[in-house]
Amino acid sequence: MKFKTSGMSETEIKLNPTENDIEEIKNWLKNEDAKFNEGFYCNWNIIWDSFLRKQLICCSINDTPVGFLVWSKGEIYIEIDIMEIRPEYRKKGIGHYFIEKISVHFKDLGFKALKLFCEPRESESFWEKEGFIQFPKRGYSESDLTFFKPLVEILATTQKDKSLNKIELWDVEPHEATNLKAKWTWNINLNDDDCLKIPILHPCNINWNIRWTRNGQIAIEDKVKYFSRDYPIYSEPFLFIEELHEN
Repeated sequence: MKFKTSGMSETEIKLNPTENDIEEIKNWLKNEDAKFNEGFYCNWNIIWDSFLRKQLICCSINDTPVGFLVWSKGEIYIEIDIMEIRPEYRKKGIGHYFIEKISVHFKDLGFKALKLFCEPRESESFWEKEGFIQFPKRGYSESDLTFFKPLVEILATTQKDKSLNKIELWDVEPHEATNLKAKWTWNINLNDDDCLKIPILHPCNINWNIRWTRNGQIAIEDKVKYFSRDYPIYSEPFLFIEELHEN
């Protein structure tokens, strides 16, 4: 993927970087580590293995690597394991450009979200500017710096829970949900084939309580993992609902 930027520079997203690219990345990481004791040279074995597995993407300007991204694959999402922009090219919009292009790429492949652990903590503001949303506490040994970004249009939650057709999700198990208001509520609209016009995507715990109210009556209420026997609504670590059918 090649794109002209301002001036005469040509920016390229390389989905399959060359050995020359990976050697250049190694050199800058090594220098950064030696000079500033920063960067991801300490993870070089991971970076190299990802290159061999074709799970490393490079961003280049005039064929010189200025950024790279290591990724792995979940069922419906892509995990960004490592991402770095070369120090002298930071704060020039390259990180935004890189995320924008890889978001389109993975969306085109059918993935629904990007996910990452924000490291170092100082990069949190960057990820938030790029549309990443912090995970709720799910009761697992999971960092509070875990973020995700939807790659598709998703249904927004609502503060108004008077709809006759809605999905409600609690951040506790069913026996703890009695008399508690749902933590998240989505007002839903179904097509004639029982598909949601806009899907729901949200991080959750498989043991949390979920309720589907249809035409004012509770159609299903159970733990997320027991909600349906016939079609999945959970793909670790996300609740993902595209269709609804009563058991």
